[in-house]
Amino acid sequence: MILLLLLFALVAIPAISRAEVPQHTEVCVAATEEEIAALFDRWNESLKTGDPHKVVANYAPKSVLLATVSSKPRFTVDEKADYFHHFLENQPEGRIDSRTIELDCNLAIDEGLYSFTFKKTGATVKARYSFTYKWDGIRWLITSHHSSKIPTEEAPLEEPIHAVARHSEMCVAATEKEIQNLLERWRESIQSGNPHRVIAHYGARSVLLPLSSTKPRLTLDEKEDYFRQFLKNKPLIHLKSHTIELDCNTAINEGLYTLTFQKTGNIVNARYSIVFKWDGMQWLITSDHSSVYPN
Repeated sequence: MILLLLLFALVAIPAISRAEVPQHTEVCVAATEEEIAALFDRWNESLKTGDPHKVVANYAPKSVLLATVSSKPRFTVDEKADYFHHFLENQPEGRIDSRTIELDCNLAIDEGLYSFTFKKTGATVKARYSFTYKWDGIRWLITSHHSSKIPTEEAPLEEPIHAVARHSEMCVAATEKEIQNLLERWRESIQSGNPHRVIAHYGARSVLLPLSSTKPRLTLDEKEDYFRQFLKNKPLIHLKSHTIELDCNTAINEGLYTLTFQKTGNIVNARYSIVFKWDGMQWLITSDHSSVYPN
């Protein structure tokens, strides 16, 4: 009799639908701005060893490197090691000139301007960088690294910039198709020629490292100023390839595209890394780094 009652009770329990199961159950690991800034120091120290494998150990198995002096995106461990094997020959040492750090659930973005001094040649090169770090359950690893030469000669910012944004820990699910559609809408706004339509895709606290300016654009007014000049040459964008990574309220879309400027006839091959974040109501760009193909 007791057995029958137990069986009846189990049958009476309503089934939980798939829609009611949370999309993410991961625990968010807290990090400070100082801890994320120290990850660059860790990466920089690995450069000093001259061992490309020690440098690559800073990168997640599934990660993308858009390197300063290579037009080829590096996805695998071997591809990254091949790049750093040649890069380390001149004994580089990096230094942060200015940065913005954004913290999120198990994810952080460090981006800005840095300089490299090459001990072998004595040369110093200034560049722009975007590091995206992700907590893998044990440590923070790089999942996206975009580095590019400064487009024009402008003085770097005198003081480092620090800004921290925190987001809700409730995870909103997105598909690769939805994130690709966000980039398509951004592309269409570029081709509309209207800078107001373009900056509507950006969060109030976001960073733009643009294709043709050394100055990081942090405010919406600064972004509008850039796009007003950029759109004068009527750019058309053709997306050539992309990689999308989905995370809690975050998605990274990066790849290659071609710009055709209708007013001048110039054609530019470029690379992009765009981070989208859910702000509680919509997906907005919080980081946008574009750069011309290196020679």
